[in-house]
Amino acid sequence: MGETQRDGIEVQPASPKDANERRALLLHFGDVVESIGCVLKCAERHRTIGEAAANEESLAGFPLLGLVTPHLTPHDYAARAATAFFLWTKELLEPTLNRKLLAYTVQHDLFAGNQSGWDAYLALLRAQVPWFGEGLGPVAEAEDGSLSTATWPPREIEQRK
Repeated sequence: MGETQRDGIEVQPASPKDANERRALLLHFGDVVESIGCVLKCAERHRTIGEAAANEESLAGFPLLGLVTPHLTPHDYAARAATAFFLWTKELLEPTLNRKLLAYTVQHDLFAGNQSGWDAYLALLRAQVPWFGEGLGPVAEAEDGSLSTATWPPREIEQRK
């Protein structure tokens, strides 16, 4: 079978391995959602995702946390991960997968300015889904101000005179 078009983008039709690859991607998506929940539960105790991943035993089972920019706040990680993966549920149910879209949203929203993290992430996913990330260029530089290191919720600083 050849490639087809959907929404003006080339997509791959189903193959015999398709069900296993979709299952692997769906399980990965579930891990990401679980990581968001766990990160948010400990967000008030840690200023950055790197600090949280290093100190919270509950986060040890999420290799993704070691690949993203460690200076993100936990809330920034949660927001970026949510936007990076929000299309996955719909996309994984389509008859033909838009493979580039699945990878592009993750690269753009979660790995901007972090080529080494993206490369490690690709290696992780390609162990089960060999085509993941094919056809994408290098990671774009992070936009100014896109990597927030602000603490959320803001911590009040009392100044006594």
